[in-house]
Amino acid sequence: MEKSTACDHTRVPVRNYRNVPRYETQTLSRSPELEFIASTIESTLCRLGFSGLDETFMDQDAARLLELFFDQYHFNDTDLELGDRVHEKGYMLLSEVIEEDLSDIPKVDLVRVMSSIYAALQRRTKGGDEYLRFINEYSGE
Repeated sequence: MEKSTACDHTRVPVRNYRNVPRYETQTLSRSPELEFIASTIESTLCRLGFSGLDETFMDQDAARLLELFFDQYHFNDTDLELGDRVHEKGYMLLSEVIEEDLSDIPKVDLVRVMSSIYAALQRRTKGGDEYLRFINEYSGE
């Protein structure tokens, strides 16, 4: 019997990204390798958020970007709906960073670190760029 997935009216799978496996904060803080992964991803998000370009990149855009990588690496989607130019640009930049700086990291670890970042983003945002401003203090370039 084939496993069914809940879909919305457009037949697109509805996913609960908050349930993607993640590392606990203590685990991240005890591992220099996991901290490096988190710092690399967060600094890329900061580059997108504070690039000074006309395009606005807010917390919701950072969350959507992480969701695209969950779709690809965790849910094994081959066709991604990037959406608008901001998400496309962010996806391309983070893909490049992963390929150049994190290529030797197992995808399961990458997903779990991204999921930890996603959970922190969900806790800190109030609908603007609160999370991006917070991590910019620690991870920004």
